[in-house]
Amino acid sequence: MTRAEFPAAFGEQRFDVILDPVGGPTRRANLALLAPHGRLAVYGNLASFEPVEVSANELLTHGQSLLTYNSNLLSRTDPDRLAARAARALALVADGSVRVDVTAEHPLAAAAEAVDRLAAGATLGKSVLRIR
Repeated sequence: MTRAEFPAAFGEQRFDVILDPVGGPTRRANLALLAPHGRLAVYGNLASFEPVEVSANELLTHGQSLLTYNSNLLSRTDPDRLAARAARALALVADGSVRVDVTAEHPLAAAAEAVDRLAAGATLGKSVLRIR
């Protein structure tokens, strides 16, 4: 799905869990896509758009919650904890418990182009920047 198709492509469908690394208008759309008792997990603000105000009373009315995770903050406040979590996550990928579908690979020399494609919403799935 492309940025232009989001969120209309979902119609009336609602979700129990939404992971949001984007922010801005996407975060507002994600909040609207939550099912009753749904959870929005925010772990980034890639869009760097204006802040999104969220009403605790509105969440409470629908039994919804918003969770946040800030790895940058964790790297400054408890780097050992972050390292342990990263090692665990990588182990899950290495042993096949978690699959990461890479849809594009870019050489280091094309880093600017890869970032431009990401910013333009022209990427789908996971992109990898090869450094070797």
